[in-house]
Amino acid sequence: MLKIESLIAFTLVAKHRSFTGAANEQCKTPMALSKQISLLENELAEPLFERSTRKVRLTQFGEEFLEKVQSILQHHETLQQWLSARQGNISGTLRIVAQDVQTFDETVFPWLAEFKQLYPDIELEFDVQESLIDINHDAFDIYWGVSDYLGHQYPSLKRRSLWKAKYGIFASPDYLAEFGTPITPTELTGHRMIGHPHAKPNNALVINMQPSSQQKNAETILLDAPVKTVNRQSYLAVQGLGLINALVDNHDIKDYLKSGKLVPILEPYWFSEAEVFIYYQQVKLEQPKVRGFIDFFLSKRALW
Repeated sequence: MLKIESLIAFTLVAKHRSFTGAANEQCKTPMALSKQISLLENELAEPLFERSTRKVRLTQFGEEFLEKVQSILQHHETLQQWLSARQGNISGTLRIVAQDVQTFDETVFPWLAEFKQLYPDIELEFDVQESLIDINHDAFDIYWGVSDYLGHQYPSLKRRSLWKAKYGIFASPDYLAEFGTPITPTELTGHRMIGHPHAKPNNALVINMQPSSQQKNAETILLDAPVKTVNRQSYLAVQGLGLINALVDNHDIKDYLKSGKLVPILEPYWFSEAEVFIYYQQVKLEQPKVRGFIDFFLSKRALW
């Protein structure tokens, strides 16, 4: 029977692509970890890694085996969490990812010490991934503050709404002095925007073509996008590099509007139904650590 300890060691080597990195995380020597993996390979009668002096790479069998092992370990941790919860002790490692650090700064980090007082045995790992998230390769427990695209791509995920807001259009006074201030969407011809390299398409400005529309699905206009970035669009817009879309309750947007560095345009045509969600894995037994995290930080919603 395969040992859970060996499976965990295997996933760590696959994660780090290094015996040294995996050994450091487990406080073992690389030699001891290498021996553990060799024993696992002997038991499987298949090689898991291609080893060289420069790097460690999964074999084709290793790739397929990793997918199965990750599923097994997830169920194993769920069982452990359930047993801990029955004993009144919620523990384990909770992995949370957002697409920008600002989301954590505004919704999680100010109350993190309070959360840890309530759940001292939960180990937290926060990550930021600015590109599109692939849940088959990014094994997180919680996907925090992600727009609705993740739900469309992976309908098996559960989700709860974090907030709703208008999706505005903004530009700097210098940009408008050069390109003019459009009054209707038809006047956007010749304008440019700051795009997002992972959006599809990456030069689409979200807008409603009819003024004061309450439609659920936004429309878009394709513009020239000579600059594309995964983050800090508002900072680049202040420099006059193009129009941007942004949620109106974004802290940076509020600050730039207050200082006059950005101004709103085409307000009657803003998409008013933008929504940001938290996603988590669909499991038969909801993990107490996940439920505890979500319930606690949503209780702080009025303070964000």
